[in-house]
Amino acid sequence: MKALSLVVALAMMPLTRVRRRRRGYLSAHEMVTLAALCDCVIPPDHDPGASALGAPRYIDRLLSAFDRPDRVPHIFAGGPFSHRHHQAEDAPGAPSQWPPRNTLREFLPLTRLQELRWRAELFGSAAVPGAAVNDAALGPLKGLREIYREGLAKVDEVAIGKAGRPFVSLSLADRERVFALLDRGVFPPDPRRGGATFVDHLVQHTLEGCLALPEYGGNHGGSGWRMLQLEGDSAPLGYSAFSPARNDYVERTRHPVSTPNPDELAADGATLVPRPLSADGERVQRTIVTLVRLLPE
Repeated sequence: MKALSLVVALAMMPLTRVRRRRRGYLSAHEMVTLAALCDCVIPPDHDPGASALGAPRYIDRLLSAFDRPDRVPHIFAGGPFSHRHHQAEDAPGAPSQWPPRNTLREFLPLTRLQELRWRAELFGSAAVPGAAVNDAALGPLKGLREIYREGLAKVDEVAIGKAGRPFVSLSLADRERVFALLDRGVFPPDPRRGGATFVDHLVQHTLEGCLALPEYGGNHGGSGWRMLQLEGDSAPLGYSAFSPARNDYVERTRHPVSTPNPDELAADGATLVPRPLSADGERVQRTIVTLVRLLPE
């Protein structure tokens, strides 16, 4: 009878949605605003846009790298191999059935100086003991967390002033119009960061989030690589495999990086006719050869 009463009492209680607090630095509104901004950098069309590729998550994971004291900060992925490519067999370019363990998921502990530098990068030099050694000469280094928080708030301020609504509530056309304004003097250049503005950081981190290793939180499933017809990290299989029979390396067939450029194929469509190097290319090549010859055996 007591159990039945308990069930009835629970059934009469109002249903409430239990929300888990999201891990990360940016708030929910800041994240959707960031996603809309990232899609202004790489808009969705027949390919996914930056938001679908995971750029906002990549940026938020970077900003919150030190928010979990129970884990190694996700700054430098380990390696050398992921689980995306198999070991090579004896046959030239043929993969085996056994991929290596994904050691890129095992992030590397930071040295004391690396942690000091990265904390200053994210939190600002004034907030990190020992990181303000150059502030007297160069001025304080503003942290990326502050840059993003202030930048996202400014984006909404401009959007409301120009179009009457927060950025994420605007039509795609209005977003593009406001984004163009943001890139024309809304954000002052930061001399401590080489003159970069909030938009500069946004573009750089969006591209990183779309094309960096998926272990950093973006480039979902390597879809950013596929969009550019890149294979991504190829180790340990590599772009070519050693052939004992030929005593040479043989390129993997149908490899997107190693296939010839269309303008370097003869009329038969198969014979490779490399284009001659430019004058600058010749100078670079001669410099490389000279430096290699200077190296000890």
